[in-house]
Formats: sequence, C-alpha cells, structure tokens
Amino acid sequence: MLSRFHRLLRDLFSIDARCLALFRMALALLILTDLLLRSHFIVECYTDDGFLPRDLVAAPACYFSLQMLDGSYAFQLAHFVVAAIGAVMLLMGYRTRMATVICWLLTISLHARNEFVLDAGDDLLRSMLFWSLFLPLGARYSIDARGRLLQHPRIVLSLATAALLLQFALVYFTAGWFKSDAAWRDGTAIVYALGQTQWILPAGEFLRQYPDLLTWLTPCVVWFEIIAPLCLFIPWETRRIRMVVIPAFWLFQFGLGVTIWLHIFPLIAAAATIPFLSSVIWPISPGNASPANGLASTSPSAAPKRGRALWSTALAFLAVSTILLQAANFGKSLLPTQERIVSLIGWNVIWSMYSNLPRYTNEFSTEATLRDGSTIDLVNSDISTGDRLRVQQFHKSYRIRYFLQTASLASPDVPTRYLTNLILRWNQSQPPDRHVVRARILGTTRKIGTPDPAETSTLLDLGLSPLAPEQG
Repeated sequence: MLSRFHRLLRDLFSIDARCLALFRMALALLILTDLLLRSHFIVECYTDDGFLPRDLVAAPACYFSLQMLDGSYAFQLAHFVVAAIGAVMLLMGYRTRMATVICWLLTISLHARNEFVLDAGDDLLRSMLFWSLFLPLGARYSIDARGRLLQHPRIVLSLATAALLLQFALVYFTAGWFKSDAAWRDGTAIVYALGQTQWILPAGEFLRQYPDLLTWLTPCVVWFEIIAPLCLFIPWETRRIRMVVIPAFWLFQFGLGVTIWLHIFPLIAAAATIPFLSSVIWPISPGNASPANGLASTSPSAAPKRGRALWSTALAFLAVSTILLQAANFGKSLLPTQERIVSLIGWNVIWSMYSNLPRYTNEFSTEATLRDGSTIDLVNSDISTGDRLRVQQFHKSYRIRYFLQTASLASPDVPTRYLTNLILRWNQSQPPDRHVVRARILGTTRKIGTPDPAETSTLLDLGLSPLAPEQG
C-alpha cells in the first residue's frame, strides 16, 4: 500500500532534475528580459526624479524594497546591474542556490518599489522564484554540477516540487473559479474584454467582428481554466493526459497573447509548464524512481530525521497557507499585518484575472496652455530632446497603462506629481515664452459595446505661474 501511494505521489508531483535545469534557464532568461524592458524607464518608474518618488510609495508595499534606500539614478541602475548578474549566474548554474536567492530578493525589491506597473505575470514570476529556493535547480546542466552528477538523484520529489506544480494550476483554476461576473454567464465577457481598445492587438480587432463566435468562446474560457488544471493531477494515465493538457495550455496562452496585450505573461506561463514536462519527455523508469527530499518513503531506513521533518512540516504549512490565502481573500482586503507578511515574500496576489469586467474603456491625456497662448499635448508635442522622446516612448509602453489608472486610485497625490513632472520636463526643453502656465489631465470614457459617444472630463487642473515648475 505504501509503495503504491509513493508511486502515486511520484507520478503526480515529482520533477526530473533535467526539467528543473531547463526551468532554471527559463527563469533566468525571463528575469533578464524583464530587466532589459524595464531599464528603458528607470528614471520614470524608479527614481525620485520620476513619476513616483519614494515619498509617494505607500506602506506596506515598500517594506521590502532595497530601492527605497536611495532614489538616485545611479543607485537604481546598480540595483538593475546586480539583478542581471544574479540572473546570469542562475542561467549558468554557478552558485545556483545563492543566485536564486539574489534573483528572488531583487525581484521582490523591484516589484515593491513601484507596484503600479505590475501585472499577473510579475506575480507568477515572483511565486515561482520563491518555490525555486527549495529546489535543486543546479543539479543538471550547470557549472555547479560538473563532476557531481552522481550526488544528485534524477527524480526530485519534495514538498517544494508539489508546491511549484500546484502554484501553476492554482493560477488558472482560481482565475476561472472567480469569474463570477454576469458577463461570463450571458456570453458577453469576451466582448467587454476586447472592448478595452488600449489593450487590443490586431488579432483581437479581427475577432471583434464575430460576436457570435465570442459568445460561444466565453464559457469555453471559463471551463478550460477550471477543468484543465485539475486534469494535470489525474492519478491515472498521468503522462498521457499531460501530453494533451500542456500543449492545450500553450495554445490557450498563445491565443490570449495574440489578441490582448499581455507583455511577457505568456512566456512566464509557458515557463511555469516546464516542470510538468518531466513525465512527458523523460518517463520515470523503475531504476530511477528514488526521490530526493522525499514526500513519502517506503523504507524504514529512509525515515526522515527530526530536522528534515520540521523543515518539511514548515514548507507544507507555507504551501497550504499560500494557496488558501490566495483563494480565500478574493474580493477582500488583507489586514495590515497580513499585508506586511505576505509582501515580504511576494505572496500579496489574488489570481482573479478578468473576474470583474469593466463596462467602460478609459483613456488619459494631458493638455497644457503655454505662455504664448498656444495649447499642446505634454506627452506627444514637440519631441525635440532625448528626454522628451523617452517620455513619449514610456507612454506608449505596456507598463504605463497600469500606472495611470491604478496609481491615481491608490494615492491622490500621484496625479499632481505626474502632471508636475511632465510640466518640468517640458519647460526644461523650451524657451521661456513657451513655458506652461496651465495644465490638465483629461479622462475620456466610452461605454463598451454601445454607439454612445465618448465623454471627456477634467481629472486634474493646475494653474501656475511660469516659474513654478522650474522651482519644483
């Protein structure tokens, strides 16, 4: 009986060490890609000269951000460089455990510095890095493993492997389970999702022409997100089922990625499926069935020592509490103490993507009146310097779409700082007769799925003397 139970755990929750190596490389490449994309806008997102200086970063988000120690460009750049070095070490498998810790700590630090430019992909990456701390990522295909392959079992079965696999399934299952909006029941949810034109890609524009197809696809999305994760843990014919389900996840994420602007989330989700490929690519043979850090053991001589038992119990508690916390707090606010604790380890996330669909699409713009009486757009007008060009590129980037909406809701001071910063940048590149004397942030709202005209309102209006921005 114990032997059969052990085989069941092995088939469902073990990971081949070679898959862990591929997973390690994928994590490192994702971190490097993310750092490269963010590095273009270090000033705007992470320094005190940007749109979110440190005094506007509210607790508890900033409790574990090393970047809160200094708001200068040099310090922020150094943070990026050290994070990149850690990612390269992880990619090569050099001092893998230390490299994993560095990547995890600095990723949390980066995310906590400016949570207004994050998405679900960042949350998933942070969670995968946490569970990787307890896995032998450097056991294969690494500098650390040279000449030491025999010291590491090929099959790794532990509470950490189970948590890593369950984490991926949790993302999709709860995303489907929490889709309680009436639009998911009446078949209009995808119509509303694709109606947010600021996020739509050409394939999404094409699908909008076929509302009947979208009505049929809507329940398919919900049921796929609920059922497919459960199929990954069917205890019979697990290998064959995963050979079908994992490619289905890839196709599903590809479909989302070509219709909606999701940045690198599809790549992060694809990386999260790599551990499931163990039994698909390298089936477990009887001769390779010995687990590392076993969840279960069939031999009396393999009974865990007290230290290992305590460690396993603690890790099991972390795994279960993570899953329950993320699931139970949907639609609720954490207490300050809870928020502080989960922020420290990167678990302050709820997997509820598109659970409540907006009925309106919102766009923001800036308008300024100059000293000479002319009116301009502070973002797009008169791109004459490198700084002004970078501001325009930032506003076309993926990250700014989150910043303008979420930051203004979280802190009433952010819009003022944002507009003042744009004014200062404009005045620094213009002669005195073209300095700003009045500026506004305009919000344009349009109801999705109706021919009703868009409505534009003034969200912030700053009247100031021409010298005010230069003094600020």
